[in-house]
Amino acid sequence: MRNKNRPLEMVTVGNRRFRGKTKHVGIDYVDIKDNNGKMLTILKDKIEYIDWKKERKDQERNW
Repeated sequence: MRNKNRPLEMVTVGNRRFRGKTKHVGIDYVDIKDNNGKMLTILKDKIEYIDWKKERKDQERNW
């Protein structure tokens, strides 16, 4: 719960990269909201690693 709304870059199996902020975390999934406002649901068993980013003070800028 402490990582809710925290920016991240997630790499999945097949080397797909997703950037955004965490919204919902379930038992076997993670919902990510990207900078365009789209929600993505990624299954936890497909995640290779997560690169946690630092919060920015000016949230209007995309990272």
